[in-house]
Amino acid sequence: MTPRPDGPAPATAGPRQLVAGMARAVTGTALVALGALALTSVAVFQMREAWLGAWALEHLLGRPSRTLTTGPTYLFQKVPGDDTSWAGLVVTSECSAAFFVGGVLVVGGLLVIVWHRSPAVRLLVATTATIGLLLLVNTARLAFLAEAAARWGSVGFGWAHTVGGSVLMIATLCLAVIVFARVGLLRRSEPSRNA
Repeated sequence: MTPRPDGPAPATAGPRQLVAGMARAVTGTALVALGALALTSVAVFQMREAWLGAWALEHLLGRPSRTLTTGPTYLFQKVPGDDTSWAGLVVTSECSAAFFVGGVLVVGGLLVIVWHRSPAVRLLVATTATIGLLLLVNTARLAFLAEAAARWGSVGFGWAHTVGGSVLMIATLCLAVIVFARVGLLRRSEPSRNA
């Protein structure tokens, strides 16, 4: 047998590599499908966000709150104990994290399929951590907006929504990109052996 002039024949993938490749493809496709579901089910996502906002108000800030079953609205008492002081906020599609979460799922899924420089587990952890960060900050923002409306009225809500909420979400998006890249894409540096 003589070697080929252009080098040795490429090694064929063994059963383990084949199974690993199929697992990556299935996992990545599932993430893309979940992302597509989040992007096409924004109304359902908004309802969950309203529930999270009400939960944060009630359990973390001690402000009585509840959600409507007819739409993505969470209600809260401006003055705790005063049943005449109920007010509400609607989680609009512009204020929802659905597009961000859906986008992260789609990008994470595509990277699991095509980016073989990172293990699939790292990409899954990066996707999960990024989504957790987005949901955590958006829930805190919803609670903050209701608290601002309760304490400072429409002017306080306006400032909290347009300035505070916007700055918070821009900073969160930047941090989310860093978290995703650091956890999922960047290789860890090797410790120096010269020490």
